[in-house]
Amino acid sequence: MESQTASSCIQVLLEIARGTSHRASIQKTLSDICGSVERYFTPRHLAALLVEPETGDLTFSHVSGDKAELLGGKKLRKGKGVAGWVANCGEPLLVEDADSDSRFPALFLTAKTKGCKSLMAVPLKSGDTVYGVLEMIDTRSSAPFTPKHLQDFSAMAEITSLALEKAYYFQAMKRMAETDLLTGLANKRTFDRHMEREIEVCKRYGIPTSVVLLKIENLRKLNEDHGTITIDRVLQLMSTVLKDEIRKVDVACRIRSDTFAVIMPNTLKMPAIDVGHRLSAKISQQSAARQMPYFSLAQETLSAVQDDVAPVLGICDSCRNEPQGFRKFRDVGSNLFQMFSEEKQATERRQYYRKDVQLAGSFTNTETGEAGDFLVENVSLNGLGFTTLLGHRLNRNELLNVTFRLDDSRRSEISRVVRVRYMSDRYVGCQFTDQKSYDTDLGFYLMR
Repeated sequence: MESQTASSCIQVLLEIARGTSHRASIQKTLSDICGSVERYFTPRHLAALLVEPETGDLTFSHVSGDKAELLGGKKLRKGKGVAGWVANCGEPLLVEDADSDSRFPALFLTAKTKGCKSLMAVPLKSGDTVYGVLEMIDTRSSAPFTPKHLQDFSAMAEITSLALEKAYYFQAMKRMAETDLLTGLANKRTFDRHMEREIEVCKRYGIPTSVVLLKIENLRKLNEDHGTITIDRVLQLMSTVLKDEIRKVDVACRIRSDTFAVIMPNTLKMPAIDVGHRLSAKISQQSAARQMPYFSLAQETLSAVQDDVAPVLGICDSCRNEPQGFRKFRDVGSNLFQMFSEEKQATERRQYYRKDVQLAGSFTNTETGEAGDFLVENVSLNGLGFTTLLGHRLNRNELLNVTFRLDDSRRSEISRVVRVRYMSDRYVGCQFTDQKSYDTDLGFYLMR
C-alpha cells in the first residue's frame, strides 16, 4: 500500500465532497466514490452493499477488484459474513490478521473472504439507520490494514453517506415533482417535457407522434354520489389499465384531475384512434368486473406530422410558455440567492408578526423570585407582550420564566424564558431568549 498521509486522506474527502455538487444519479455517485476510495487504499477487493429494507439482505451494488465478476449483483443473507455483521451492529470492523483473529472462522469466514489476510468494513448510515456497508479485503502490497486505515475509511464512509443522501433526496424530489402521487403515472409537467421533445423530433425528422386523451365525463357527479374513495379507485383502475396495455415507448400521464393522456411516438392518427378504443373498452370491462359505479369516457386523439404540429400545441404548456417547475430550479447559481432571500423574509415574517390574543399565564422572575399572573395581549415567534393582573417590580433586561396556554384545540402549553425589553405601567414587552426560527405549536397557532 502506498504511503498515506493526513493530507492525502483529506484530498480524497474533498474529492468526494466536490463530486456531490454535480452528481444526480445514486448509481453514479456510488461508483465515483468507490473509485476515489479504491485509488487511496488500492485493495484487492472493494464492495458497496445496500440493505434491502424488507428482508435485511445485502445486495452487492458496486464491486471492483478481483471478485467483481463473481459478486456483482449477488446478495448476502442478513447477518452473514463481514458486511452482515457490520450492518447488524452498525459499527466499523477491522481484522488486521485473519489467521490470528479468533472471531474470523466463526463469524466472518465465507466464500468471499476465504484465503484473505486482512479486511475492514464500515457502515453507511442515515441517522441511526444502517442502509449499506463498504468493505475491502487485502491490499495489493500485501500489507495489513491498520487502525489508522480504519479511521480514514470511516471518515470516507461518513462523507459517502452524506453524498448518497443528497443524491437520494434529489431523485426523490425529482420523482415527486414529475409523478402523480395517486396513480403513479407521469404528471402534467412530465407530459409537457415529453411533448416538447416529440414535437421537436416531428418537426426536424418528420416522425409523427400522436396523443390519446381519455376524460371521465361525469367525475363530479361520481364524487357527489360515491365519495372520494370511489373516485380514487376509478383513477387507479385507469392507471393500471394504461400501464398494462400501452407499449414500452409510450408514456401514460395524468394531465388533469379527470383526464389521462398517452403519448405515442412514431404513430399516425388512425392507429392511435384504434388504441384509444381498445383502452376505453378495457377500462369499461375492468370496471364492470370490479363492480365499480358506471362512468363514461370521452376519447380524443390528436396527431402531429412534420408539416402540421398545431393540433398538439394546445395541450403542451411548455411549448407556449417559458419552462416552469422543476427545470426552472436546476441552476443553483441563478436560484440559490433568490431562495435564500425568500426563506429569510419568510422567517422574519414569522418572527415579528404579532397576533392579538387574550391568554392567561404566569411569570416567575429568575433573579428575585417575584411571581405573578398575567394576560397575554400579543404574541409572535420572537416574543410576547402581557399585562400583569397586579402591580410588579420588574426591571428591564431581567429574565423571566413564563407559562401560558394557547386557545387552540389542544390547549397547548408554552413555557419559555424571556427577557424584559419594554415596560409601561403594568404592560411588559418581552423577547424570547431561546428564539427558534420555527416553533411547532406556536407556529401553527400564528398561522390561524
